[in-house]
Amino acid sequence: MKVGILGKEEKCCGEPMRKMGNEYLYQGLAAENIETMQGYGVQKVVTSCPHCFNTLDKDYRDLGFEADVLTYTVFLQELLESGRLRLDAKALSCTYHDSCYLGRHNDIYDAPRNLIKAAGGDLIEMEKSRMEAFCCSAGGGRILAEENIGERINVQRVMMANQTGAGTLISNCPFCLTMFEDGVKVADIENALQPRDIAEVLAERIV
Repeated sequence: MKVGILGKEEKCCGEPMRKMGNEYLYQGLAAENIETMQGYGVQKVVTSCPHCFNTLDKDYRDLGFEADVLTYTVFLQELLESGRLRLDAKALSCTYHDSCYLGRHNDIYDAPRNLIKAAGGDLIEMEKSRMEAFCCSAGGGRILAEENIGERINVQRVMMANQTGAGTLISNCPFCLTMFEDGVKVADIENALQPRDIAEVLAERIV
């Protein structure tokens, strides 16, 4: 398997800009990304962000993008099943947050959970999970805005996670992770709940 990264040639997929109404900037970024990847003959893209995954796998198709697109949770599950990824399972009490763009938008619920369990995770589900999961508040460009009315959504979500009694809140999305790291500080529960990405948990257990 030949793997590469674009490095400094990689630009934002443009999803936040499009969601906030700047279609012109989105179109420009998308066109540049597609031209770069086609120039290198890229046949498969693995994304670490559900927003990027959804954008490349759906929206970029309208602009002529043809490469296969996988979210890293599905890609890692394939490596695990084929034996190319081996883990030393270590006990971890945790709960898992279904990001909107991996869950409701793309129906990917099992791959992340399979990885967590393979890593030794004792998974305690939140009341709002899978299709009924609660948003982290970063989607739709909201990660770039401030909430000035009512209770902050990311704080509500980390409190839901804290109610499970698990010590770790696992995410599959950099947007979600950022919101949760901020949320536990605002809620003053940093000592009780640690937000982490699935990849961080797996990296510690690779054999």
